[in-house]
Amino acid sequence: MKTLTAFILLAVAPAFAAAPNVGVVDVAEVMTKYNKAIETKAGIDKSVQTSREAVAEREKELQSLRADLESTVKRSQDPILNEAGKRSLQSEAQIKQGAFQQRQNEYVQFVQSAQGTIQQRVQEMERQVVADVRVQAEKIAKDKGLQLVLPKAVTFFNDASLDITADVIKALNDAYKSAAPAPAPAAPAAK
Repeated sequence: MKTLTAFILLAVAPAFAAAPNVGVVDVAEVMTKYNKAIETKAGIDKSVQTSREAVAEREKELQSLRADLESTVKRSQDPILNEAGKRSLQSEAQIKQGAFQQRQNEYVQFVQSAQGTIQQRVQEMERQVVADVRVQAEKIAKDKGLQLVLPKAVTFFNDASLDITADVIKALNDAYKSAAPAPAPAAPAAK
């Protein structure tokens, strides 16, 4: 029995001795503190605002076309009109209905295109940030002797000592060169 216990202990000992050194990175936190992600998100937010303004303009145009169409339809139903006048207004209403329908279809396509473009930019930003995180996490892992680095979001629990997020953010920001223009130097004070 002693030999069986000794054999089991010898077999299991390397598994306990070789526990991997693990680190975790909070990618969501990186997204809020990495200068490249912040700048890219600001650009995306500006695009979203521009798109909203363009959508609002097109909505106003559609509302105006709808009001004009409804006015023409209402006039065509006036009992005082003779048959020629009714036919003329009904024909005009059909033309306006076609124009309205075409503009409405263009509006829907515009909205879908704008949303798709913004979603693509967000996904591209996320891919770039994750790629940058991967590169910096690998460097930090080598420096700290870590064998495994996981995204914090996939762990159920991790000790705070395993978190290398701050190191990754610092390395990312140190390596990132802003695409935004540098602020102009202050003018010297008049003497």
